[in-house]
Amino acid sequence: MNNEHNVVVACIGAHKLQEYTTHGTLVGEISLQQVGVSSPWHAVQLSTGDYVVSQDTLPGAVSVVGVDGQVVCSYDQSQASNFGPMNRPRSLAVTKNDNILVADRSNNRILSLDSSLSSARELVLPVDNAIQEPFGLFLDELRKRLYVGEYDGEKRVLVFDKVQL
Repeated sequence: MNNEHNVVVACIGAHKLQEYTTHGTLVGEISLQQVGVSSPWHAVQLSTGDYVVSQDTLPGAVSVVGVDGQVVCSYDQSQASNFGPMNRPRSLAVTKNDNILVADRSNNRILSLDSSLSSARELVLPVDNAIQEPFGLFLDELRKRLYVGEYDGEKRVLVFDKVQL
């Protein structure tokens, strides 16, 4: 859901974002093909109104796209020297401070990026075993809880309390 409480859908095959009311009425769409954003998997909205879009590609990328459809900034393999490239970034979550959490599926990790995508860090989560193929994120900031959907032979949800974002 975006800032207006509408549902935002990333259309992977059509290379666009669509926005619907909760009653299912199409409000608008943003084409991503013209600006080079391919395979959009997930989108969330920042407090600025811009959208963050994950690209399910190898290597992967995350881009901030303005409501005018122009790419504001991107985080891809050229910026990822400290952590290596993202591979198949899937789900996204945004903190109240506009930090962006990314489920970096093929790298088995969760990254935290600032809203300008100029700085990244890997979240350190208390787990017995490493996260395997994270594909879904839900952030409950009120309870400081992060839910991570993963696929490790079978689908499951991991719950992390008191996450330092």
